[in-house]
Amino acid sequence: MWIRVDSAGYQDQVVAAAERHGADFTVTARGYGNVNAAVHALAADPATTWTAAHGRETAVGSEIAETTTTLLGRRLRLIVRRQPRAAGEQLAIDDLDGWRLHAIITNIDTGRMDAAEVEAHHRLRGGVPEDTIRALKNDYGMNHAPVQSFFGNWLYWQAVALAHNASLWLRTLALPGDYRRTRGKRLRLGFLNVPARLVRHGRRLHLRFGAAYRHLQAFITALDRLRALPAFG
Repeated sequence: MWIRVDSAGYQDQVVAAAERHGADFTVTARGYGNVNAAVHALAADPATTWTAAHGRETAVGSEIAETTTTLLGRRLRLIVRRQPRAAGEQLAIDDLDGWRLHAIITNIDTGRMDAAEVEAHHRLRGGVPEDTIRALKNDYGMNHAPVQSFFGNWLYWQAVALAHNASLWLRTLALPGDYRRTRGKRLRLGFLNVPARLVRHGRRLHLRFGAAYRHLQAFITALDRLRALPAFG
């Protein structure tokens, strides 16, 4: 039996229950002082060996390292994934030299599975539903109830879900493959809220972008694909 828990389960009772039942466990470590100290010590050590993460994290350049340390009153395996921060992404207090750090603890020993395998399997605990909830809350505003009326908030949340679905369709049907995992905020800043000028020339409308706009080719590709869809024919 393998118990996979997010940071809400980072507590002695959860780990003790897993140990009583002889279960394997992986738990997302919370950002407590002793956890951050162990994570940053591992990440900052020049002797640390980093290997490529598995799954979709491979494409974004994430890497895995591990150490053994004392947390929750017991010696545990601490596995850290460092993910390169994307251009324009909001900074976090615990970022280190352009990397975002994620840590888990586990009782699975190194002889059974290497760190990258354990970390990749731990990430499968939520999958698409958890990613969708995270995106709705962090990128589309579903963590807010902007008005006092229940039905007013219900309409707002319906609009949030519609915006999420529309952006999903845009990534799936129109944008190049490199943008399929683009988060809502980056999608909005890169393709929707774009400074441009709409002008008429030769009886046609033209959209003129600034010279610094770096997603121009992807924008053109997406527009051509949308125009080719049957609903636009």
